[in-house]
Amino acid sequence: MKYLLPYLLFVLLTAFTIPTSYANEDEFAKLDIISNKLPIQKESDLWLNISVPFKFLKHPRLESLNGRRPSTIEGAFNPKFINNVKVKLWICFENKFKKDLIGTSEGQKDTDYYQYYDSEVEYQTLEFDRSTKTANFLFPAAIAERDGFLEAYVKPVGYVIEISYDGVEFALSDGIYFNYRGATPQVLESFKSQAKSQSSKNKGILVPAHEISMNYLQGMGPPRMQSR
Repeated sequence: MKYLLPYLLFVLLTAFTIPTSYANEDEFAKLDIISNKLPIQKESDLWLNISVPFKFLKHPRLESLNGRRPSTIEGAFNPKFINNVKVKLWICFENKFKKDLIGTSEGQKDTDYYQYYDSEVEYQTLEFDRSTKTANFLFPAAIAERDGFLEAYVKPVGYVIEISYDGVEFALSDGIYFNYRGATPQVLESFKSQAKSQSSKNKGILVPAHEISMNYLQGMGPPRMQSR
């Protein structure tokens, strides 16, 4: 019994020191996107390339040590690298073909024509520096053409981007974008919720680019391969 109370106290203290999120926006990582213009370009007759550029600012493991050296083999790491980084993308396009065909004459709303897609890539390790990293995703050009949004400049209705390390999400100041005039934080959160709940309808359409060609990993690191 005399050993039980110290053990329980240790467990409780440990639980409260494990981060559930890195809450200060853009403290550890930030998106390298100008004016919410997520880079989207026609890569070939087959694919649109959707790029997610981002930068690291602080190494979370170094910050947690507060200047101390690791004292165990398990705690030792190479600070020139950061492991288990996941980039998740939800993106929304408007089906302009159906909208032009049916319009709002039958009581339809703009949101009825929104289509959501999602994908993710996890890197086993990335070099930790201040250079811009780019996670690439591919969207079928044929589907974009079929649904009427394959134009010279492909503009999404909105997107949600999450970047995490060891399962803990970095807070990003511009991780949610919705092309709606005067969008409030509440509207953005509602869009994010819709994107996450509705994207399952189109699973497997948006894919990590390295699944098509490993050349998209140039300047990045080895991905954690997903079992299908």
